[in-house]
Amino acid sequence: MSTSDESQLTKALREVESAKIGLDHEVGTLLSPDGQVIREYTGEAHGINIPAEDQPLFAGNIFTHNHPGGRTLTVEDIIAFADSGAVEVRASSPQGTYFSLRATGDEVNRTIGRVMREENVQSYEQAAQAIRERAGIESFDLSYEDFMKMVFDQVADQVDKWLIENAEEFGYTYTEGVL
Repeated sequence: MSTSDESQLTKALREVESAKIGLDHEVGTLLSPDGQVIREYTGEAHGINIPAEDQPLFAGNIFTHNHPGGRTLTVEDIIAFADSGAVEVRASSPQGTYFSLRATGDEVNRTIGRVMREENVQSYEQAAQAIRERAGIESFDLSYEDFMKMVFDQVADQVDKWLIENAEEFGYTYTEGVL
């Protein structure tokens, strides 16, 4: 990719991701390496359904989407990304940050998301149990919404930590940045 294409892509990503900051639902955008918007997908509060016929469009391109809860990529995001042949998947947050998982070259191991699942990296049940144990059953006085926020935060922390420690050995770089 030329420096000009890189700056066009950086500019396009910043514009697309900044526009999603206040949304309460996910919106995904597929971009070419030179920053051209290929497709946009409107989703729900916690997900986007990509039509099967659009899957071939992802190979060699960049997919960015927002996470209204402000958290990093999910294991599901990583599996879909790795299977698609895209070169990068990103999640942007309402706080103006982004999380990126990018292939570093041809030597990528696209089983990364499946390995994460096998290692139980994103276990909502384990996160919920750990929170209950830390709080103590008798002193557990949280609303359902507050409890679920804590669970999602803990799961995101698990994914973030795992990617920091392991992404490189699968042929990816994992970064967090500011829009």
